[in-house]
Amino acid sequence: GENKISRARFSARVNQYVDALRERGTGLTDENLARLRREIVNDMVVEEILADQAEQLGLVVTDEELARDIQATPLFHRGGRFEQDAYFRQVRAVFRESPQEYEIHRRRAISAARMKQLVFRMAKVSPQEAKDAYATEKKGVMKDFEKDKNAHIGRLQQQRALDLINHWLRQVGSGLDHQVFMDRVDGA
Repeated sequence: GENKISRARFSARVNQYVDALRERGTGLTDENLARLRREIVNDMVVEEILADQAEQLGLVVTDEELARDIQATPLFHRGGRFEQDAYFRQVRAVFRESPQEYEIHRRRAISAARMKQLVFRMAKVSPQEAKDAYATEKKGVMKDFEKDKNAHIGRLQQQRALDLINHWLRQVGSGLDHQVFMDRVDGA
C-alpha cells in the first residue's frame, strides 16, 4: 500500500533486538546481524499487511486499550510503575518518534496482532486428525497417544495456524505492491 516503514523505526526495532540478545550474552556475527535485519524487515512488512487488513475489517483499537498497552511497557517504567516522563523521553530517544507517531504505530501493531489472533483461532484440529497425524508421526505406535495428546494437538494447531496465516498472507500480498530496499537496510 501507501505505508512506509521508516529507517528510524526499523533501526529502533533492530537495536531493541540486538540489545536484548546482548543482555542474554548472545554474540552477533555480521552474518547473524544481516539475517536478523532481513527477518525484522519481513516481520514489519507482514505487520503492515495485517494492520491494513484489520483496518479494512473495521477492527478498532480504543484509546483505553492503547493506554493499557503503553502503561504495560517496561521501558516506560521507573521503580516498577509507569511514568509519563519516562514514556515521553524513551519514545523520543529509543524510537526517535513523537509520542503521537509512536501511538499510531502501536495501534497498528495491536491491530496486526488481533488479525493474527483471528487467523490462529480458525486453525482447528479434529480428534481424528490428531490421531491420524500422531499415528503417522509415530509409525503406527499409539501407545503414548493419550499421554501426549494435548501437546500433540497444540503443535498441530500451531502448525496449521502458521500454514493458514502464510497462505492468507500470500493471497493478500499477491495483490499488494511492496518494495524492500535491502541495500539500504544492509548499509550499502
